[in-house]
Amino acid sequence: MSEEIVRCPYCVQDTEFRLMLRRSTKWFVCPGCGHTATPEDPYKKCPCTKCCAMTRLANRCRTSEELRNRPDLPARF
Repeated sequence: MSEEIVRCPYCVQDTEFRLMLRRSTKWFVCPGCGHTATPEDPYKKCPCTKCCAMTRLANRCRTSEELRNRPDLPARF
């Protein structure tokens, strides 16, 4: 059975993205920033500070028209 390798999209170690640690059969966590990943559910929201900052930035970039046309997008905060 091959070992699944998951890397953090935010942290770099040496010349590669940092390896994430397996916490269960379903999710991984970055020891550097706390980013979590679930390969089985790639759209699951991560509560780490970097993902929250990216969500806030994306919400500021969305127009009110985009939000009206796409009710699945989160509202601005």
